[in-house]
Amino acid sequence: MRRFAPILVLALAFVHAQSQVMQNTNYESEMAHAKSLLAAATPTDIAHHIHYDLKMYDRDGHESTATYDIYRSPGMFQRTEVKAENYQLTRISNLRDHVDWLHYTGDMPLKIIDFEGVMDLPKAAVNRFSQEPESVSTMHREQLEGSPLLCANDNNGTAICFNPMIRLFAYVQMFNRTAMYDQWLPVGSHTFPATIRIYEDKKLLVDAIGTVEAVKEFPDNFMEIPDTPSQPAPQSQYKIVKSKPMDLSQARYGNIQIAVSVDEKGRVTKESVVDSDDKHLEGTFRKYARDLVFEPRMKDGQPGPFEAVLYFEYYPS
Repeated sequence: MRRFAPILVLALAFVHAQSQVMQNTNYESEMAHAKSLLAAATPTDIAHHIHYDLKMYDRDGHESTATYDIYRSPGMFQRTEVKAENYQLTRISNLRDHVDWLHYTGDMPLKIIDFEGVMDLPKAAVNRFSQEPESVSTMHREQLEGSPLLCANDNNGTAICFNPMIRLFAYVQMFNRTAMYDQWLPVGSHTFPATIRIYEDKKLLVDAIGTVEAVKEFPDNFMEIPDTPSQPAPQSQYKIVKSKPMDLSQARYGNIQIAVSVDEKGRVTKESVVDSDDKHLEGTFRKYARDLVFEPRMKDGQPGPFEAVLYFEYYPS
């Protein structure tokens, strides 16, 4: 496995405050404790509505806005509503029966995907640590702009840091990608982060500000799966049958949204970047997309050309 030294960005000088190891503290126990405090972590949590206002910045720095609403009846139902320019989504989940219902218009903006990746917890970094637990170091005290942190890293570009005072997420780093959590607000006996900011190098990608309210009772049928059929998930409408390995030699992290045109044989004839987190990675992503082969899409019994919007993650191994 190729090794990279940790990259500390934003000119925030991720300074080691102390070199001594925290005794009786390990990453697994801190992570389990943090997860237990998150809103809707238990079925006994109160029903609530979390609202986020998002400012999002595309590959050229242009700003757009979105709203992201989560209605929860813990352990039973969850309703998510997203509104962002030409994109709207309603997703209703029956948590007991594991059934999801979708209705959407347009293509999900890339920065919504970025936000969902860190909204409850830093999913990509947590998954990386779960895949290589032997590489996760014993947690150490660190400081960020004078604030104490308790951090674990894999000595390969990924770090997860907790606020030791409240034992919740404060900072996550994946190579040149960072996410910062602040202003944890109570939701009954649990909590959620009211401020989340995502950066790529020094560039702000997403600025999310949230509020929360307890809900005594949701309107009738608001949380129920409708009788009308669910729309299929966008990624279920195509199938990649052949691909070449992606070049993962760059010490960077980022996601991309690419539109592709596919001919009747399933070959990509054109690809174009809709949005990306990191322009340094666009060449690698475009080459990967050009080499994809899809299962032909049938129409009236005959294969025909089609277009699709794809989302990819770049995370060096």
